[in-house]
Amino acid sequence: MLSLANELQKRGHTIEIFVSALNEEDSYPDLLRKLHVTVVPHPLGKKMPRWLTPLETAQLQKAEQESPLEAKFALREWMRRAMGRQFYTIPYELPTMINIGRKIPKGFDVINCHNYPSEWAAFAAKKRLNTPIVWMCNEPPFWFFVPELRRGLRKINWPVYNLLDKTAVNYVDEILVLSHIASGYVRKAYNRSSRVVRSGIDLERFGKASGAAFRKKYGLGDDFVLLQVGNLELNKRQTDTIKALHILSKNNSGIKLVFNGGGRQTELIRLSEQLGVQDKVLFLRSTSDEELAEVYAACDVFVFPAQITWGLAVVEAMATAKPVVVSKRCGVSEIIENSVNGIVVDHARPDEMASQIERLIDDSGLRKRLGDNAYEYVRTHLSWKKYAENMEATFESAKRRYNV
Repeated sequence: MLSLANELQKRGHTIEIFVSALNEEDSYPDLLRKLHVTVVPHPLGKKMPRWLTPLETAQLQKAEQESPLEAKFALREWMRRAMGRQFYTIPYELPTMINIGRKIPKGFDVINCHNYPSEWAAFAAKKRLNTPIVWMCNEPPFWFFVPELRRGLRKINWPVYNLLDKTAVNYVDEILVLSHIASGYVRKAYNRSSRVVRSGIDLERFGKASGAAFRKKYGLGDDFVLLQVGNLELNKRQTDTIKALHILSKNNSGIKLVFNGGGRQTELIRLSEQLGVQDKVLFLRSTSDEELAEVYAACDVFVFPAQITWGLAVVEAMATAKPVVVSKRCGVSEIIENSVNGIVVDHARPDEMASQIERLIDDSGLRKRLGDNAYEYVRTHLSWKKYAENMEATFESAKRRYNV
């Protein structure tokens, strides 16, 4: 969002960003200095309990991660497990979004909201300002599609989600998504069409990394390194990658697998131990884009067996000129031409993934060709400039249709 705003400013537009909270230390300070960001906090302000405020809670827990959580944080964690993301809806997200919508002043030609639940704020603003809304949805909330997310205590907020979210989306003039897979989810959730507009990537940051220092730091030497980046979650299917590693390790002793991301390590560690590859798996969590770029640059092949609507990590790997192996259930597979700028494999097939990685292990020329083509695709089609041009055209179209 910040990079898009910066590119639009370069093209002569006036941009103002409205957020409910801002972590200035971790939120790209170089970009923030160039932009006008307005913070509209929860209507209760400092009276809002800190343990119900996601950003402050994360900061507090980070500071206390070496000590036991206080009782109120333990209660909060239990409620989050029981209710999931919906835990925040009524006390935090709903009043916060409505408050942002109420505080947006007149004078804007377009309201561009990014991802759920920002469309609620846009809805509140549109009711006052009569301004078109362009929603970069990315993907609709998965509680529309996953029954488990509406069971137990999660039923408490489900009617709020269903009624409020669909009402708000009815007032959106243009819905944008990152892939045709996501477009299908939008159709299923809202019975609305959507347009595919893919976001950009900082090619300079990811294209200049070398990876040599990273390989030395972790003793990877001449090992053949597989990498998967992303939160350790079920839909990212890291278990498939470990199973593929197990197959590959039978004929390749010098092979290692790096996971970069936070989340559920225990299950993955247990699986790697069961398959006897625990000494070949490394768990990391990068804290900056610069550090992450070095991790990408250090790998030989990037793998992504996930079932999600996009997959930014794949694009970042392509920006470092790495060959990628991607599940066909992943939205980013739509930009992969098989065996030209990457490899697409059937979903949930660790054996096929291992077979394709074996090809890449045996053929350094193929690895370089796929990596070079991947880089060229990203450079040509997924720059921030290209993204800003596409968004600008969408804004103009929404304005014309709205004013007819």
